[in-house]
Amino acid sequence: MKKYKKILLFLLIFVGCVCVGLNLPADDAPNSELTQKALVYVIDIRTEIGGGVSTYVKKGIQKAEQANADAIVFDINTPGGKVNATEEIIHSIQATKIPTIAFVNRKAFSAGAMISTACDQIVMTSGAAIGASAPVDGQGNEAPEKTVSAIRTTIRSTAERENRNPDIAEAMVDKKLFLVRLENGDIVKLRKIEFINEQDAGTQMEILCDEGELLTLSTVQALDYGFVNAQAEDLSELLTQYRIVEIEQDYSENVVTALTQKDVLSQQEERGKKRISLIKTLQDADVEKFEVTVTDRTVFFLTSPYISALLLSLGGLGLLVEIRTPGFGIPGFLGLLFIGLFFGGHMLNQVSLWVVMLIFVLGLALIVVEVFVIPGFGITGVIGLFLMLGSVFYTFFSETGDVSIALFWLSISIILTSALAIFATIFLPKSSPFQRFALSTVMSADQGYHSAGLDDFHSFIGKTGVALTPLRPAGTARIENRRLDVVTVGNFIEENTPIKVLEVEGSKISVEALED
Repeated sequence: MKKYKKILLFLLIFVGCVCVGLNLPADDAPNSELTQKALVYVIDIRTEIGGGVSTYVKKGIQKAEQANADAIVFDINTPGGKVNATEEIIHSIQATKIPTIAFVNRKAFSAGAMISTACDQIVMTSGAAIGASAPVDGQGNEAPEKTVSAIRTTIRSTAERENRNPDIAEAMVDKKLFLVRLENGDIVKLRKIEFINEQDAGTQMEILCDEGELLTLSTVQALDYGFVNAQAEDLSELLTQYRIVEIEQDYSENVVTALTQKDVLSQQEERGKKRISLIKTLQDADVEKFEVTVTDRTVFFLTSPYISALLLSLGGLGLLVEIRTPGFGIPGFLGLLFIGLFFGGHMLNQVSLWVVMLIFVLGLALIVVEVFVIPGFGITGVIGLFLMLGSVFYTFFSETGDVSIALFWLSISIILTSALAIFATIFLPKSSPFQRFALSTVMSADQGYHSAGLDDFHSFIGKTGVALTPLRPAGTARIENRRLDVVTVGNFIEENTPIKVLEVEGSKISVEALED
């Protein structure tokens, strides 16, 4: 009987172990989520970074979020670009919950390095470079310390957010730093006085970046310093290395990010396997490339500072020629077209700029009123000119985010417009294309041509009369029972005011109001 009890007990223990074993997760057991194909969006940043690129990147991230993509890869090959556009891209990257990977496909200088630093992971091709992020003004000169300090703080906080060495990031911006590697392997920044003190104390240091230099890292250096995560020669090799994982946090919600297989194992050893959950592998993932549309390319082209300045100058030249000639013809049409392209390109990037365009049109209208309705150039013309220049300045400022750069490009536009106007005035009338459209015959007086009637109005000098219409400044007056067209040389003259003829030039009769 006891023998049977032992057998029964053994069977119960065996069945219990089997049941428990079936419920235990096995590392090698297939995960249904892992077997699902991942979706990866690729967004190119392969041009100079401006407002158009910022808008394109934001649209790409939104598209990836709508498609529930598992990762976004930014294919980066850029010399840099504008600070405010870079900051907008960084904010968009940091705002998304989709894991992000910067693929430095040859070079990521200046703004490109800042954008790469904002991503969860950085991968570089062999022979690539990253760094040299010091800001410069419109002429390529070093920016003032105030601007450098702002950029230095931005890239440092961005690096800290992604658990990268912030001292390395700072050395990419600030020439006044020494970047050294200590005996224990730590890489730290030092100011000059700190560096001298450490030298005097006998501290063994390897200088990675000397004072007066901007840090730029090759792929080998970036991997050695631990600033980037992996190396890959193409997108397929990059995706093969990565896994999407969920990391359990102690005091906040869990984080979903992308890690290389090597980093997954490292994190599991550090945090424990249960706190690192594998979600998907990016190997053989479906890749969706967010294409640059014709509209995007148009915005890139029109918002380029060089093209913007040229469009503005050509538009201003066309309007100047139109104002100096009667009627409305080709110069006016072309002027409005170029001005429209200038504002239209920036409006495609920032819709709110339509208000600025209306301000420019209002200023232009005031200039036209001043030229054709009000004599001289007074407060109306000054206000119109101020509104036009102010709207152009704000448009440049909205793209650059820097007052000095905006003033620089506004100045370039004014100088270029003036140069084109001088050229058009002096050389254009002598050119053969222009002479095909212009009448070359001179209708002189000795050939019997007269610009006005044969009446001699000099006899009216000193005569008095009365204004039949308001003179603002031109109008009609009655002088010695004759109805004549006259022009006031002083203030406007109201209707029925006594007047006196001061001078006569051909058919032009100048008058002034008689005092009581």
